[in-house]
This record gives sequence, structure tokens and C-alpha cells, in this order.
Amino acid sequence: MSGHEGPNIYHLLDSNVPPKPLEIPIVESRILDLVHRISELRKLEEELERHRAILSPVRRVPREVLGHIFTFLQPFAYGEEVRNSAGRKELVGLSLVCKLWHDATLFTHELWTGLQIKPRHTIETFKSVEAWFSHTGSLRRRLQYDGWHLVDFEAFTDRPRLFENCGLSPTREPGPCLLATSVLPHLLTSGPLLDHLTLMCSTTDANANARPWDTLRSLSLQFRSVIYQWNVPFQPTFSPHFAHLPFVESLKIHLPSDLNEFGEDEEYDVSRLDLGIPRSLIEHLTDLTIHCTWSIPHLLKLLQYCTNVKTLIIDMQHLGRAQWDLENIPFVQQYLASPLVLPNLLTLRIRESRNVNLLQVLKAPQLVSLDIEMFPRNPVKDEELPVPVATFLEQSSCAPSFRSFRLGTCIIDAEQLFMILSILPSSLATLTLDTLDVDLWCLCDLLKILDTARRGNDLCFPNLKKLEILKVPLGHQLDSVVDYIKSRGPSSKFQFVASYRMGEQRVLKEKDIQDSLRFAGSGVNVSVKLPD
Repeated sequence: MSGHEGPNIYHLLDSNVPPKPLEIPIVESRILDLVHRISELRKLEEELERHRAILSPVRRVPREVLGHIFTFLQPFAYGEEVRNSAGRKELVGLSLVCKLWHDATLFTHELWTGLQIKPRHTIETFKSVEAWFSHTGSLRRRLQYDGWHLVDFEAFTDRPRLFENCGLSPTREPGPCLLATSVLPHLLTSGPLLDHLTLMCSTTDANANARPWDTLRSLSLQFRSVIYQWNVPFQPTFSPHFAHLPFVESLKIHLPSDLNEFGEDEEYDVSRLDLGIPRSLIEHLTDLTIHCTWSIPHLLKLLQYCTNVKTLIIDMQHLGRAQWDLENIPFVQQYLASPLVLPNLLTLRIRESRNVNLLQVLKAPQLVSLDIEMFPRNPVKDEELPVPVATFLEQSSCAPSFRSFRLGTCIIDAEQLFMILSILPSSLATLTLDTLDVDLWCLCDLLKILDTARRGNDLCFPNLKKLEILKVPLGHQLDSVVDYIKSRGPSSKFQFVASYRMGEQRVLKEKDIQDSLRFAGSGVNVSVKLPD
């Protein structure tokens, strides 16, 4: 330090002695010199960082890898992989960071495969939509028309909204259809080929007469409200809408819940409800998803022609109904006597239903997977779940093909769940119990008793490869499940996956279970997820 400051001010650096008048200019000059040198060092430091950035691993990330990372930012609009206005701006923003990011976004075709349009996107936006889809390469394109959320300023155009609703409504005069006045008809006629189209129509009276959509493989129709024909017989206006549907392989229909009001009307014959989907279209389907609160007859009218359907999803939207109040209807009676056969059905999923009585009139001889998710308002009764499942599996005779069973969101007695598990085919490979309110100790004790009665020669689930106990509720533990696994002996070598619904002070963690099973000689592989 003394070599730099000079002897004339050295004594000031390590003391509190005030400088003399003649020393002050020397100190000030030295300060300016140091400030200058520090400034130069900072410039060198910035230059150093710029040179280090040249060698940064991020700069050497291949364009393809960077593009793959961008796909994890893919937004979802109403459950579908399509980009709305916010998602489009986000993607464009990524492309403006640098040339590498620009190239990564353009050449990652997955980023451009899904697009949402709205009624305000008129024919003037055709070129913009076409340009967007030009980046998809040979990948399948998905288009979502959102006619529900009309208060929207997220558009390709600033043109104001023209109409409030599609077609008729109980309080308005007939008016132009938003769907018909949007860019959608022109896209279907002259635009790029689409693989999947979702129509979210504000009412069931929207105009779907355009036919240039026959290249579609998958179609989703979602309705917010119903337009009724106020004549005799009383009927929702569905038939004209569905008469012009293309011959797709996958069809998803989301019916409005206000139809349920008329199912409660004693004077209204719900057996007359009919979507009017052409038989030829239904016979062409391999995947069918229907969200509705209607009663059983309309489902049977659809299912009787589902000869090629492999995946069937029925979402009752909290309001599943029994068919027994309709047992006097001849159309239902025939299937109570002789179940309706779905010859190619591989996967059946039932969602948010208060019962699964529909299963008692179905038969699926090739079934591979059964997935049931209840609406857990009250504990289930025998006639609402165990009996229909047992009847369905018995009359389906699907043991050679059956591999997977899932039961979710259900309040169920241990003996009822045991009844279901004990009749599952021995070919079962995956068993999932998800968000169940059940006494696991009692259930596992019943399974142990059954295994003991069989004297260990034919354990429950002998071909099990994966057992999932997910979202275990507050106050329940996995101890009983671990004890049951240990009781099966060292021959059990499946994967055990578990998770907790809520955090507790005491939970069996993954290492605890692994150590316990390893000590018992079990070959089961364990994975436990703790709540966040």
C-alpha cells in the first residue's frame, strides 16, 4: 500500500489524523485516479463475462433440444393443447429473444399444432391462421372454436363482436350464427387439413352444415346451453346439428347440464331424448366420449351401434341416474334381459357418477381396462357400485384380456371394496385405488383372510405388476398395506406406488417402507410421494 500512496500521505491511511491543507489536493487526486482505475477494471470485468458467455453450455444447446424445452411451456385452453391469445404472444416473445431461439421455435413443429379461434376471428384473419399452421410441418393440427367466452379482446383482429348468441334463444329473435360468420367455415373449405376440431357452441342450435371437414380424424362438440323446440313433442334441437357431422374416428360430446331439469319432470318422457347422431357415424367410431346428465335410454341408443368403439368414456357430471326408474320402457327392458354387447371395447371409463348401474346392461368380452370415478357425496350402496361391477365382469367373461382396474373418489365400506377386488380376474396387472375413503386395515385383513383360505396356493392378484394407493386421506396410514404385502411372502415382485392427500406429522415414507419390505424379504419396488 505504501508503494502506491507515496510517503507524504502514508501516515494518514492508518490513522485518524486530519490532513493538512497541502495534503488535501494530493488525496483528492489519488481518489480520482483510483476511481478511474476501478472503472477500467469494471469494463474489463464486463468484457471478461462476455468472453465467458461465448463458452457457455447454454449457447451450445442444440436447436432441437431448446425447442423441446419450449414444448413444456405449451398452454392448455379448456383442457386442450391449443394456444389462445396469451399463448400465442408467449410463443412469439420466445422467438424474439435471439436468432437461436427464433430458429428453435420455428423448427419445433409441436409448438404450432394447436390453435384457438373465437367468433371475432372473421374471414379477414384467414391468412394469419393459415400462416400459423404453416409451421406445423407434417404433424396433426388441432383447432378449437370457442363460442362460449364472447367477452374477448384477445384476437387477431380488432373487429368488434357482432352478435350475442347463435341462432334462437327463448328470449331473442333469430339472428346470425356466430360460428357461420367466423373464419371457421372458410378454414374448413380452403384452409390446411385438420386432424382434430373442437366446437364450443353457445347453444345447441348453432349451424354445422359445412361439409368440407371430412378430412378430420377427431371432433369435439361442446355446448353451453340448450335450445328447445316449444312444440309437441317437446324436444331439444339436436338432430339438425348432428346430421352433418363428418365420419371421424374419435368423437367427444359435451352436453349442457340444463337438460337435467327436464329429466326430473314427471310429465316429460326422458326416453324420447335423442341426439340424432347418424348410425353410420357411430359405427365408424373407435373412441367415444360423452359428458351428460341425461338418463340411460339415450346412452343405450348410442351404444347399440358402437360396434367398433375401443375406448368409451362416460362422464355423468355428478348426476348419474339409475335405469331402474325407467325399467318399464321397452327399449331398456330388452337390455335388462339380454345385455348390450360392445364387441371391440378395450377401455371403459365412467366419471363423476353417483352409481354405475349402466354396467348391468352392458357386456364387453374383450375388455382390458375398467376405470370408475364416483361422485363422493355419500357412501356408496351395494346396488350402486359393487353389484353392478360384479354383474358386468361376470357377464362380460373378459378374464383372458382384463389387465387394469381403477376406482377413484369414492366413499366405500371395506367389505364393499373387498367384494369388488375379490371378483377381479386373476389376469389383473394394474390395480389403482385413488382418493378413496376406506378403512385400509379392515380391507387388508379381509385380503389376508382370503389368501389364508386359499392356503397360499392362489394369492389374490397373482399376476399383479403395479399396485397404486393414491391420495391416502387424513388419518389413514399405509401400515396395513405394507403388512399385507409382507404377508404375501417373497414371491411378490410388483411395483407399489403410494401418495398422501394431505401432510401429517406421521407418515410412512418411502425409505421406511423399503426398509420394512427388504427386511421381510419382499421383492416389491416402492415409490411414495409426499404432499407438497
